[in-house]
Order: sequence, then C-alpha cells, then structure tokens
Amino acid sequence: MGSTYVQIRTDEDDKREASEILNELGTNLSAVLNMTIKQIIMQRRIPFEVALPKRDEAVEYAAATLAMEGMPFDEQGKQMLDRINRMTPEEQEKGLQERLAHYKEKASEKEKQYV
Repeated sequence: MGSTYVQIRTDEDDKREASEILNELGTNLSAVLNMTIKQIIMQRRIPFEVALPKRDEAVEYAAATLAMEGMPFDEQGKQMLDRINRMTPEEQEKGLQERLAHYKEKASEKEKQYV
C-alpha cells in the first residue's frame, strides 16, 4: 500500500497552536490527521461530534452574571469570552489566579484609602 500526499489550508495561528498542544501530548499534526482518517474509515462517520458551539448560552450566562454586578457586557467582553473558551483548563486556572490577585490588590488599595 503506497502513501499519498494530502495538502490542506488552515489558519497559521490555529496550526501553530494545535501543533504546540499535540507536541505536549507527544505527537504531531500529521499523526493526528492520519489517526482521524483511519477512524473515519473504521467508524464510517466523522469520529467526533460536529455541532455549533453553545456560545449563545455562554454569552447569556456571562451577560446575566455581569448585569447582576452592574457591569456591562459589550463586544470586548464577548471577545474575552471567546479567548477564554480557547484556553486549556490550565491556562484558564492561571488567568483566574492572576485576576484574583489583581482584584485582591485593588481591594487592599481601597481599604487603605478608608483607613
């Protein structure tokens, strides 16, 4: 059985990000694409769920949460939510810890104003 060459076009940043993640997992893009092709053949279907993201629910939840705090949810907030959704759980946790530290520092500064 011979090999053939498959060429695809994809976003440069997406390729880089996927390659970095796959490298951390000990594999590469070519191997994963070959695994995907084999799974399509074996399962006779797309081997993962293909669905529209539940962005509307996430956006509504974020907007409602921010509204409860009296904060607006504008286009910048939607873009931030998209960035967060693209992060790994580890990156999300790191970002959360950085934000918590930032807000604790702000709260400490406010307390000093009243003393």
